Amino acid sequence: MRSSPSRARALLLPFVAAVVALPTAAAATREAGGHANTVPRHAASAKKWAQMVAKAKQEGSVTIYSSQSPASLQALADKFKAKYGISVTFNRQNDNITAQQVGAEYGTGKHFADVWVVAAKNIVYGAIRNKWAVPAVGPDLFKKRYTRSAFAKPGNAFVVSTAIASFGWNTSLWPKGIKDYPDFLNPDLANGKIGVVQPSVPGHVDFYRDFITKKYGKDFLVRLAALKPKIYPSGINVQTALASGEIAAAIYLTPQVLALRSQGAPVDFKLTPGGSWNSPWWAIVLSKAPHPNAAQLLADYMLTPEGQATINQGFGAVLKKVPGAYTIPLRSTKLINFTPQKVSSYINYWNSLFH
Repeated sequence: MRSSPSRARALLLPFVAAVVALPTAAAATREAGGHANTVPRHAASAKKWAQMVAKAKQEGSVTIYSSQSPASLQALADKFKAKYGISVTFNRQNDNITAQQVGAEYGTGKHFADVWVVAAKNIVYGAIRNKWAVPAVGPDLFKKRYTRSAFAKPGNAFVVSTAIASFGWNTSLWPKGIKDYPDFLNPDLANGKIGVVQPSVPGHVDFYRDFITKKYGKDFLVRLAALKPKIYPSGINVQTALASGEIAAAIYLTPQVLALRSQGAPVDFKLTPGGSWNSPWWAIVLSKAPHPNAAQLLADYMLTPEGQATINQGFGAVLKKVPGAYTIPLRSTKLINFTPQKVSSYINYWNSLFH
């Protein structure tokens, strides 16, 4: 379920000095290495895990902060409650906001979050540097189907999902469809017929600067901006606009739009030829979790086949052959390319083109 009004007010505490430190690339590397000996080499014993599950049920609730899809988080809450009888409160915000909220909680000592799911690599390293991540020791994090060498890093963070972004169109307004991004430069799509997402987090910068520009050339965004597309704050907003007919085509669209098509919306979606942009979501079990055993159980559940199918409908799974999910190789990014200065500089550049 969603946060209650009183809980929501508590979450919006002032952004205090304990907020996530965003380390330099060198510092992040040192921190990842420095915490290597705290990363678990094996799961909790069967006896210990059974005790943790029993305690989790006694705790009775767990709270997750995440930038994942609200629909995915609601499905996760419902399935987890049905399976274990433990209520799940989710706080769905973008990474910058949850970083402020978690930082405020560590600064004041008033903790609400148990599990934190983040897509921004620099924020993940900041949490590790601040020693906010404890080892996740559930059995499903150590089964062969979960490739720890690829996903169980950095430090005590671990990948649970992959965001995928590509493009789509409204089949009523643009029946010819779109084969690849250059098709967006059609003059007939000018003046508000295209929807784009306003970059606000490192993932957006990676999409526009390091994926679109490198794949389609430096002038692609310049030519796209000249068509005066509509600007939206998130992929969820652009998806809704496409389904409603507010726009005819959309950039930075997730495969979840296909769920709307199954409900009758005139929309279609295509993965990018040659490979779509994608970015991991890392999960962290927080060191000051008010419900530490329920946090461990929820973290483990997200890596079960059932949990993966629940949270990854229309997204990328970290297990193979998950119904309704995609399996694509993770893109590699370098933290040094996403310092606050570089992210801010690119957002300013993007705004100069599109505003």
